[in-house]
Amino acid sequence: MSSCRNALEELVIEEAEAQYKRLSADVKERVDLSDVIAYALNRLPPMYATTMIGWVQQRKKAEQELGAAITKAVRNGFLSTQSDVLRQNDPMPDHELISQARSLFKLRKLFGRDYLKWKDVPNTVRNALDDGYYRGLSSGTYFSLDRRNALLARSYAIRRRTTPNLLSNSSSNRSKSTKTQQNISLAEIKYFESYMSGTVYRYSNILENLVAAIVERRVQRLDETLQKKINIDDVSAYVLNRLNPMYATSRRGLQSLRQRVKSEMTNQIVSIIKEALAKVIQSPERALSPLPFEKFNQELEEALVQLREILQRDDITWRNVAEVVEECLRGSRESRSDYPTWRAKQDV
Repeated sequence: MSSCRNALEELVIEEAEAQYKRLSADVKERVDLSDVIAYALNRLPPMYATTMIGWVQQRKKAEQELGAAITKAVRNGFLSTQSDVLRQNDPMPDHELISQARSLFKLRKLFGRDYLKWKDVPNTVRNALDDGYYRGLSSGTYFSLDRRNALLARSYAIRRRTTPNLLSNSSSNRSKSTKTQQNISLAEIKYFESYMSGTVYRYSNILENLVAAIVERRVQRLDETLQKKINIDDVSAYVLNRLNPMYATSRRGLQSLRQRVKSEMTNQIVSIIKEALAKVIQSPERALSPLPFEKFNQELEEALVQLREILQRDDITWRNVAEVVEECLRGSRESRSDYPTWRAKQDV
């Protein structure tokens, strides 16, 4: 569901990070921000959007009407999750945390670059191959991507706020045209942070994939002319905004929530999906702008085309790109003694 996002997530994350900074060191050791964020989101109304207009409206509504509720939910989250040791032994499975942005986050950590964008990935990979090996893996000490992500998650929450300030400070004495260009850059940074929001944390609303799968099956049963009028993400957002969120951070929590859905909510979900489909089919087609950060997924598609050519791997997708790139770079490191021969073949 790359084009359907809960606009409330980013606001909850910002509040959780702000409150976390004010905690004492001993309390910080006992909390996990993923648990706090999931706890708060499960106690706030969902605000999914699929278009630029919808995103702006949901954010504005949340900021105007839910500020105090967000603060309270996050505060209660810190109080309620401190004794939860489940996360240490039973983490959320990796396959439940896949998204385009999370794949980019893995690549960021692989290359040690906090502000790597999809459009930068092909050249970054090409440069690493030109070096003959990946320097970050040459020390002999290997940490998995998930381990590196866990080690860096908390510090990233602070670092990710610094770039806009640096850019703003550097623009004070520039020309009007330069300032306009920087304003565009600031807006892009803001949207990019929205795109990457939450990728350092391990939580997921289990209803998202479930609802999307049911909607897709229902749409496939319809006449082809009707199918063309239906945007699955629009239908999913309609449904998700009418169900209580079910964010989980552990395998056990995931299984428990899924069992609850199966035993208590199946008929309700199907009923709301039918209602959503009827409304979408009856609505006139509208030309609406996509979510403000959808452009980064377009950059992803262009990056994948280049990476398939660079690495000679036709099997690269956004789901496996980080793992394939790491595999190729490690292979390049192991065969670096043959680098001149490899380079000569590339230059032919």
